[in-house]
Amino acid sequence: MIAPEVAISMDLRYSHPRPWPGDNSPMIVDRFSSFHELEALESRWRELFASDPHANFFLSWEWICACLATDRTPWLVLGVRAGDGPYLAFLALNYGRFPAVGPPVNRELYLAGVPRSDYTGMLAVPGEETRVIPALAGYIDALPWDNFSLNDCADERMAMLVREFPASRYVVTSGEPTPCPYIDLPATWEEYVSSRGVATRRTLRAKIRKTEALPGYHFRWVPKEEGAEAVELLLALNSARWKKDVKKRRRIFGELFRRCYASGRFVVATLHAGETLLAAQGSFVEPSTGTFLGYMMGYNPDFAKLSPGAVLVGLSTRHAIEHGFKRYDLARGGEEYKLSLCSGVQYTNHVKLTRRGLRVAAVNAGRSGFVAAKGVARRLLRGPA
Repeated sequence: MIAPEVAISMDLRYSHPRPWPGDNSPMIVDRFSSFHELEALESRWRELFASDPHANFFLSWEWICACLATDRTPWLVLGVRAGDGPYLAFLALNYGRFPAVGPPVNRELYLAGVPRSDYTGMLAVPGEETRVIPALAGYIDALPWDNFSLNDCADERMAMLVREFPASRYVVTSGEPTPCPYIDLPATWEEYVSSRGVATRRTLRAKIRKTEALPGYHFRWVPKEEGAEAVELLLALNSARWKKDVKKRRRIFGELFRRCYASGRFVVATLHAGETLLAAQGSFVEPSTGTFLGYMMGYNPDFAKLSPGAVLVGLSTRHAIEHGFKRYDLARGGEEYKLSLCSGVQYTNHVKLTRRGLRVAAVNAGRSGFVAAKGVARRLLRGPA
């Protein structure tokens, strides 16, 4: 059962006028903006997720429900169908605004889940892209927004969507792709370790061996009934290690992680030496695709020489192999330790569509200066390191 949410009023249907060969039914886009409406889509959502080769964990029913339920900004889900047929595609979006309080001067639209989703995209029946994407673009074009951000796209169909917006009316800005390393898991742990470079192989084995030799060594997957405590432990350790505001971390991730824990899609692994916590890692699991996704890490800096974070990644990789997972996703970021452990790297793309016009251009320019000034102010307030 999904928690109730306030709906946002807007026209619910858009009929794309373009005719399609062999099918006279118009493409219809329905809009859903309440959890009561969203619940009715669960069965079809799961069907599309299972059949779509572009699907990733962050498009799963469990994630979408947890993410939308814990997002403070208004959201909408678009469903595309041909006439009275079943839905052929789903796309989840969020609204934002600038500034956050007071009269808005910029209206923002972005792919749902950002920035908490490492990957974004859409669900669609394979082969139906040329039908559903123009319909989605037509509906999105009619929505009230100034900037439409498509960040962390792991779906080539998002480029097709962007191309539907004419250059005469929109400015397209692209950012640098983000590396996302992954491991295609072999049949055994020994096979995986042997596939690493000599230095990585020796270091990984040595540090796991030293960690396992610590008095009171204990590696544990926290069970679901202790999920709330595990989430709090993870957020506290991560915040302390990276000097982040733990209250903000709780607000952004706390309820999201707890919901995913309850649905069996989030797990926390801990590494102890006696009563001392060395490291904790929160990971998402997607059984249908055999994917294990390391998401958030925290470790005790007093044990930095043992590299407890890297050790925990190694131990969780071994666990994933032993439990039949096919891929260990190291998620966003091209950190050196990830690149030493991975077997491949995929990239996500970042694109922003901006409506042409003097007002929007002036506001965007002003926002850039405002953000830069805030960054300078934060550095000055922090003082010297």
